[in-house]
Amino acid sequence: MMKVCWVFVILMGFRISDAAQCQSSYTCPDKLEMVCVPTGQDVFVPCPELKGEIFQFNLFKNNEVIYNHSCHHDKGALNCTPSYSRMGVDLHIKNKSVSFKLTGVNASSHGAYRCMRTITFPPPYITPVPGAALVVVLLEGHHCKTNKPIEDPKPPERQISDFLWIWILGLVSVIIYSVIITTLALFFWVKLRRTDSQNDYMNTKPRAPRGHKRNRGVQNPAPRYF
Repeated sequence: MMKVCWVFVILMGFRISDAAQCQSSYTCPDKLEMVCVPTGQDVFVPCPELKGEIFQFNLFKNNEVIYNHSCHHDKGALNCTPSYSRMGVDLHIKNKSVSFKLTGVNASSHGAYRCMRTITFPPPYITPVPGAALVVVLLEGHHCKTNKPIEDPKPPERQISDFLWIWILGLVSVIIYSVIITTLALFFWVKLRRTDSQNDYMNTKPRAPRGHKRNRGVQNPAPRYF
């Protein structure tokens, strides 16, 4: 949570500083670019386009100059020399585009970087121009989560098809469960009915009288003489 708060405070400070600079010089970076990189990876900070005969590129970190290169055109070729050497920073020139290369970033590389160009010849003096982006370097595992490539979202048709299959499987499962429960309920109900019917039959069956004697025919009592 503290890391998120610090990143928010830093970004707010850069935004306020950029707004003040925009109002005074009318030159602002086009966009804010946040990069989340692992330790040891390289980061490029773009510089403005090449204009003028003699000019200087300044690399800012958190609104302070940390490195610069003086450049001039010599017979169509661009020659640049650093004012001093600095570990972890190089000037990268490719296809007439210039950028500062932060090599092997680490925990101390966290911050906001931008490149400014100042034309020193020919006159008149022109206000320094910032690069196309203000690059905020965030270190993976310290200031941001793992920087994994974002997978392309599924087409709407595929999403609908997947949802339809899930719905069908769920419906089939519910139907099978209902059939099993209904079958078991009918089985136990029939069994219970048979047991009740057998008990009713036994209760209504006439019982044989006790002390049953054989029928010996009609017997006439013998007269008694006194």
